[in-house]
Amino acid sequence: MNIFFAGPLTNLPNPEQTKLFYEKLGVLAKKYGHVPFWAFLSGTDPVKNPEVTPAEVYKRDTEQLAKSDLMIAYVGEASTGTGDEIEFANTRNIPVVILYEKGDKMSRMILGNPAIKKTIVFETEDQALQALEEYFLSLPSSTSPQSHGEK
Repeated sequence: MNIFFAGPLTNLPNPEQTKLFYEKLGVLAKKYGHVPFWAFLSGTDPVKNPEVTPAEVYKRDTEQLAKSDLMIAYVGEASTGTGDEIEFANTRNIPVVILYEKGDKMSRMILGNPAIKKTIVFETEDQALQALEEYFLSLPSSTSPQSHGEK
């Protein structure tokens, strides 16, 4: 399954820590045989790739999202771009899983979006990863964890 991961990248209080969390989510998806896509790892990071125009970011992200079977979005930090991507997924009937920290107040607009099929509320990154792993295991197309190095 192709999974488009989304989450804020601009104006983060701790961008490196947030990006490490994002990478862990992608690694978990790979463990279950899915193909993750994170825009910031694909040449449009706002810090590492400032030369990429906004129009090009939009084009690349929406093209990749349109090819995805599922979207997983971290919504624990405010992000207009992530909200736009969730609505883009909605218009294309791509299911969305959202994640955010317990105690965060979420926008009713996001929570009411019909594309949202699962909400993961967590207190620690480990809880978020465990809940996402349980979700992957519940998917009909989910495979057992991939063993690295075995054929």
